[in-house]
Amino acid sequence: MIKDKLTPTEHAALWDNFRSGSKDAFSQLYKLFAADLYRYGYNLVRNKQLVEDCLHELFLHLHAHRSQLGPTDNIRFYMYRSLRRRLTDSLTKLNKFDSDDYIFDNAEFMIEPYESQVIEEQTLERQKQIVIAELNKLPKRQKEILYLVYMKGFTYQEASEAMDITMKSVYNTINVALTTLKGYLQETFKKQGLLIVLLFFQYFSKN
Repeated sequence: MIKDKLTPTEHAALWDNFRSGSKDAFSQLYKLFAADLYRYGYNLVRNKQLVEDCLHELFLHLHAHRSQLGPTDNIRFYMYRSLRRRLTDSLTKLNKFDSDDYIFDNAEFMIEPYESQVIEEQTLERQKQIVIAELNKLPKRQKEILYLVYMKGFTYQEASEAMDITMKSVYNTINVALTTLKGYLQETFKKQGLLIVLLFFQYFSKN
């Protein structure tokens, strides 16, 4: 059975086996990351056929050029960056990069149940959904950066490289996004109570 999460050492070993020509390693890469990549791609670009085509091309490219690839201990970052570039290049060629096709809409944000031991499950789930709904009100670039950093564990440097923006832009965008979210949730606080704000601060406190 393939583990859902790999350590950096396991990432490096799997990638090296793949680069050495292992068919089993290539199969593991697909099983581990294809569905995750598709979800990210479809969050980024609401065009099912384009995402499927770019994902297919990505795996074909990786397989064909595996011996020329460099090492990595973070396969997800490498593949997210590669898929994003393929998608944005395709949209640019179609003159659609700033269209509704590129929206990063309804991203699959997940909030960990920090208060599950003291709060009724139904109440907690409602609060989590409110946080997620507020997250999805943010502009697309803010949502994407928060998704990469907080949902997928990218470092600021990796998010910068994946999105082809400067580190300063990453820091500024995250600060603006979190400040905006704070405002959204403080407004919600007036209607929903204090815990929803506490949930927000606990989840994003690592920033």
